[in-house]
Amino acid sequence: PRATVGVTVAGLSFEFKAGEFFQNNPSALEVLASHVGRRARAGGRLTSMVDAYCGGGLFALCCAHGFERVAGLEISEDNVQAARANADRNGVRNARFECGDVAALFAPLLRADPAGFPAKTTCVVLDPPRRGCDAAFLDQLFAYGPSRVVYVSCDPATQARDARAFLAAGYSLREAQPVDLFPQTRHIECVATFDRTGEELPLE
Repeated sequence: PRATVGVTVAGLSFEFKAGEFFQNNPSALEVLASHVGRRARAGGRLTSMVDAYCGGGLFALCCAHGFERVAGLEISEDNVQAARANADRNGVRNARFECGDVAALFAPLLRADPAGFPAKTTCVVLDPPRRGCDAAFLDQLFAYGPSRVVYVSCDPATQARDARAFLAAGYSLREAQPVDLFPQTRHIECVATFDRTGEELPLE
């Protein structure tokens, strides 16, 4: 069996299987998660959050205290099990985690709890792989039409490519905030905040 790795972020304890994705550089993760949470809440205007590509639940659980309800979506069953265990470990009761292809998860999530995640009061947090979001996922995201999307990326090139799709779908880029998650390298994490054009929300 694979070893279990433990990390503490913002006072929360996370465990996950070695080899499963989890953001690196724990010393900077609290800064990253705090920024994502502030942007996702939009000054308290948004009450629900969907964490797509949620991994072991980092953003969902670090941000849960600011929302009435949170849902994490993930394609890895091991990660979903870890996220559920992490929620239990930290006493987070308003977060749920679902496994499946992220490109096909929005519809089942909304069917299961249509009142809980209305687009008008929901932020979607994205933290996709380096290759970015595929077209099927973006089509479904834009059809859902959340008021705000907070897009976390370790590859500015694929994030910029996807940003063009956001603009074409009627979103405006409100902010792009780099975070030095990979010191002394050419790599950077970037958090982009998108709102529906003409319906811009407070940044925090």
